[in-house]
Amino acid sequence: MVSPPKTVEEILATGVINPDFEAAWKARGSPPGAMPADVPTLKRIVDGSLPDLQTKLAASRPANIIETEHTTTLDNGTSSRFLVCYATPEETEAGQPPKPSPIITLFHGGIHVLGFPEFDLPLARQLALAHRAVVVIPSTRKAPEHPFPTMIDDAWSAIKTIAQDATINASSSPRSFLPAHADPKAGFILGGASSGANFADVVTHFALTEPLPCAITGQFLVCGGFIDQDDVPAPYRERYLSREQNRDAPVVNAEFLKAFRDAIQPDAKSRAWAPFVQRSARDKERQGKHVGMPKTYFQVCGMDINRDDGLIYERVLREECQVPTRLDLYAGYPHCFWDSYPDLELSKKRAEDTIEGFRWLLS
Repeated sequence: MVSPPKTVEEILATGVINPDFEAAWKARGSPPGAMPADVPTLKRIVDGSLPDLQTKLAASRPANIIETEHTTTLDNGTSSRFLVCYATPEETEAGQPPKPSPIITLFHGGIHVLGFPEFDLPLARQLALAHRAVVVIPSTRKAPEHPFPTMIDDAWSAIKTIAQDATINASSSPRSFLPAHADPKAGFILGGASSGANFADVVTHFALTEPLPCAITGQFLVCGGFIDQDDVPAPYRERYLSREQNRDAPVVNAEFLKAFRDAIQPDAKSRAWAPFVQRSARDKERQGKHVGMPKTYFQVCGMDINRDDGLIYERVLREECQVPTRLDLYAGYPHCFWDSYPDLELSKKRAEDTIEGFRWLLS
């Protein structure tokens, strides 16, 4: 955990490339952060990779991890594929139920346009083993085949379905997909990386005005975009610098972001797009405050085009809304660098940070 940068100069300094990352990046020929293909081609490539990924994940599954797959009809009429991951329950005295486990829902990156729940299965396993958590990873429909806000509607419906299943008394009625020891009273956390962070935060805001049968207790927001770049509220514009400073950054650059946005075709004024401008119904003075949001753990990368979305949002939650926050800032590294460069020392540290961040969320 680090102290957030306080001045414009300190913010900009986090965007200076780290020598360790620069060496690894140059060793690969300094690939640009642009998309390697157009959106339809990239979707075909990613979709085609699923069978191999599933085979590798099955081969690497720890012996004490249980994984199940469920096709669930959501309340909006569509089907979602849920992956459920948890550790083998610890042995208890005869007749005693297993210790209650927190429930974590992860939305995978790329989720507006591409990808599948398997993207987040390695993290789900880590959380299941470290915190005895039950982790659910839902699928949603995607752009451009399904226009915005279809995918957000699916995400919200998925969370309602998970919350409903979590509140069934498993000792008297069977649950649809959650194991009996999954208990939202032990924790009910939403999270994700990149666009998955956006999904998590959007639906957490929805839950402020349409309460779920169990309360969301925490958020895990990684490299997310929360502010529409064309509608940055005036008080924060002088600190919204990363869209320009990091427009040519590795991994994800402005061209990449534009291609995704063109595919999504969002309504920039919709509360399903930019959660930073959502206003809680409890905000009687209409100041745009996020009253009632749960404690939130942020991971932000200094060379990320989304950097200042995270830094500004964390500061607003902490200073203006009195929401407990935790921040890990990886200065000099680009968007979700650990996925593309897993062997870097900081990638390994980031994995450790994640486990500790969830420990804080569950405390």
